[in-house]
Amino acid sequence: MKIENNFSDILTEKSLLHPNKVYCHKINGRKITFLELEHYVNQCCRFFEETGVGFSEVVTISIPNSISFIVLYFAGLRSGIKINPCPSTLSENELIRNVNFVKSKLLITQKLIDADNIPVNCLYLKFIDDGDFLLQLESYKDDKYEQEICSDHVACIYYSSGTTGDSKCVLYSHQNMFSLTKSIVNDFQFLSESIHLGVLPLGHTAITNYQLLPSLYAGSALFLAENFNSVRGDIWKIIADLNITYLQVVPTILFSMMATPYDEKDVRSNQSLKYIGCGSAPLSIESQINFHNRFDVKVANLYGLSETGPSHFDNPLLPDWRPGSIGYPLTVNECKIFNTDLDEVKDGEIGQIGLKGDNVFVGYYNNEKAYKKSFFNDYFLTRDLGYKDATGKYYFVDREKDLIIKAGVNIVPGEIEEIIFKLKNVQSTAVIGVPHEYFGEEIVAFVEKKDSSLKESHVVDILAEHLQPLKRPNRIIFIDNMPVGPSGKILKRKLRKELNLYE
Repeated sequence: MKIENNFSDILTEKSLLHPNKVYCHKINGRKITFLELEHYVNQCCRFFEETGVGFSEVVTISIPNSISFIVLYFAGLRSGIKINPCPSTLSENELIRNVNFVKSKLLITQKLIDADNIPVNCLYLKFIDDGDFLLQLESYKDDKYEQEICSDHVACIYYSSGTTGDSKCVLYSHQNMFSLTKSIVNDFQFLSESIHLGVLPLGHTAITNYQLLPSLYAGSALFLAENFNSVRGDIWKIIADLNITYLQVVPTILFSMMATPYDEKDVRSNQSLKYIGCGSAPLSIESQINFHNRFDVKVANLYGLSETGPSHFDNPLLPDWRPGSIGYPLTVNECKIFNTDLDEVKDGEIGQIGLKGDNVFVGYYNNEKAYKKSFFNDYFLTRDLGYKDATGKYYFVDREKDLIIKAGVNIVPGEIEEIIFKLKNVQSTAVIGVPHEYFGEEIVAFVEKKDSSLKESHVVDILAEHLQPLKRPNRIIFIDNMPVGPSGKILKRKLRKELNLYE
């Protein structure tokens, strides 16, 4: 059977090959086979049509992890609708701002929104729960819904926290999605026998790229949690009981797992999960080492962006694996490191990471100028700093925008954060640069403690041991809760904005 370059055809193929195999099972909830999903998607396409959503119009989905989210997502792909997935944790103001920006035709959310705040020409559907929505779909015909889909047609408009205000929502095509997923399945060696545990929000690209789409492409199973907190206390028992082979997390979840007291019997019962993937935000080497020492499970440090999806694979199962790198480029893309003059640098030199391949996005919504400006010789300039070693392995250093320039010297916050993480009682840390009249910038380190035994003197001493005076933070600020976005990234812009609260 011929496989086409879009997930509508992939779903139909899997429904014919594995009609009774469960594709997704919501933990403590509904489950759905490949054939059932095929039928629900056809019905949902007709629901969109009857609702008045036309080809290429935008549907914003902001609901909790559910079978309904998956049905809506794939129905959008089949209908030629542009799906705009958003975290269900967004505030009403954030959600409406995004809906306004992308000009959504339909908003589906569990939030009760004041009718006066809904944009003109946008329909509003109040989502109740899986049973209610899926029962509503059963009134529609379930035979194959036909719509011609071009590979370069925009499939998704990705909400990117912090970017909607400056007109940079990411446009991702069917070809982008198909090429990326094919590469991930092949490079990660996901099989039809693989069993995924999904704990990240479906409104974010990490679970979509690493688990939702690869599970469908490979014909494997996805167990879906409401969120991490809903399974936090039992996660190792769930992994053992369900024979989970892959789990994707963000650093904040990794820290939570380290801080949770588990029954050692449940941890030792794990025979199926050899490593987990951690992405969406930088991960310290110390965190990788500590997690492995605690649970005897390795952590892959994964790198990617909303504009490209995952671009590298740090494979912990390789015999020469060591924590610290982001690994080798996926087969879908090429990677180069550029200096400020956009010349390719030598191995070992730090520069800007550039990516080229079919996984690279096709535009910024309503901002062609910014899109064109972000490329050089067909390489997307990520504004992230990194380097490549002599073996071809890549290393992430820091975000270019977070680089601190003090007294004319470039200082990488990640270097300082890595040292602070060596202290056992550090839960999380973030280093930022703030304006300074004489030096240009000064360095401030925010630290979230695991317990009260951590003192400022401990942080000062370890930094003095490893860093020259110019690189040491001028201030150490202890914070109760590190601000993070929906994807688990620390919001450094919020720390800068609220710095005066810690004066």
